Amino acid sequence: MKNPQPKATEERVTSFDYPIKHSIKLSKNINPLPARFDEVITNRKSQRTFSGINLQQLSDILWYTAKVKQTFVQDNGFILTHRGSPSAGARHPIDILILNQTLLDNNFPHYYNPIEHTLNRLDLATQIVETFIGHIDNIINTTNATIMWFVAHPKRTAAKYQSPESLIWRDAGALINSIQLTCTALNIKCCPIGSLGDPYIGDFFNRQAGVFGAGGVLIG
Repeated sequence: MKNPQPKATEERVTSFDYPIKHSIKLSKNINPLPARFDEVITNRKSQRTFSGINLQQLSDILWYTAKVKQTFVQDNGFILTHRGSPSAGARHPIDILILNQTLLDNNFPHYYNPIEHTLNRLDLATQIVETFIGHIDNIINTTNATIMWFVAHPKRTAAKYQSPESLIWRDAGALINSIQLTCTALNIKCCPIGSLGDPYIGDFFNRQAGVFGAGGVLIG
């Protein structure tokens, strides 16, 4: 894997359209986290059994880790964003899919829109989704867990950097850490999953734009 370097001229990035069926507006978080940082960093650990969460708790996790706090539109139209989790060049190539059988339409994946703070039900083939869930369940029992899975969009980072691969993986790792720390602060269990989620994630979107799975976590 080579060292990344900024390109002399940044390339344009084509938009990616998710097959959205309907949306759920999440509530704005106005409450401070209930734990001090020294307690969070000391008590953080992965846990493999789950007790479920409600929609407000899910909203809080997404608010602190992935919600867009500030935007800047470049001359070429690409929107740079500032979020709770860091990203190389503010490109944020990692999108989040949420699956929760109790909260969200019987485990259909929902795309989290970090600008609008919404969950958006995706119109995907049931069999592909069930195969993906089975894959995760074979690694860790997903009973009572919410699946948060990462979809990597490499062209967002590759438009600015040569040899962008390591940057994309570092973005995914930073997001996992942000989610784990936030879950610890909210007294919610969290466990990263070793699988990348492919070929299932790529199959969700027929491999368009080269998107692929970049890991994920179970929370609850």
